Amino acid sequence: MQEIPEEVRAYLSSDDALMRAQLLQTYPSLQQTLSDPQTRTALLSWLASDEAWQPDATGFVAHALAYLRVGAKQDEAPIVRTFLVHTDAHVRLRAYEFLLSLYFPDRNPEAMFLLLHGMLLDGDDTVRAQAAHYIERANAVGELRGFLESWRKVAPSRGWDGSESFELVERLLER
Repeated sequence: MQEIPEEVRAYLSSDDALMRAQLLQTYPSLQQTLSDPQTRTALLSWLASDEAWQPDATGFVAHALAYLRVGAKQDEAPIVRTFLVHTDAHVRLRAYEFLLSLYFPDRNPEAMFLLLHGMLLDGDDTVRAQAAHYIERANAVGELRGFLESWRKVAPSRGWDGSESFELVERLLER
């Protein structure tokens, strides 16, 4: 983590918008440092390390993935893809969003549909609900109708029938 500049570590460690604004004032070159390709490389290198999988790193990992989403590149995907199996739902969601940014809405429909399938099968309703929102934004209900109908049949056996994602999928299928 030493390769990641201190101010970037502080910025990506915070959930607080006011704290982030304060850091931008304290470090006038922070925006430039965040945009530096070396910072991106350092973050990706750290994400590829065992340290990124420590329980106390979860928040930083989620923020780093969200940050890296802007300007996402295909060659970064293998590192990010590993976080699809992370124990924390927010980390998984950020990894899905990073990968979707590579394919959404029409750059690689097949890959996008596979990611949306994975999201809809996630154990956390937040991830599943976001998948439904992405399906709606991509106008992909037609292409995914068969999968969505099967998902709706299986959802009650998984305890998802009272969830937000279930309601969203129901609405998508009513169209």
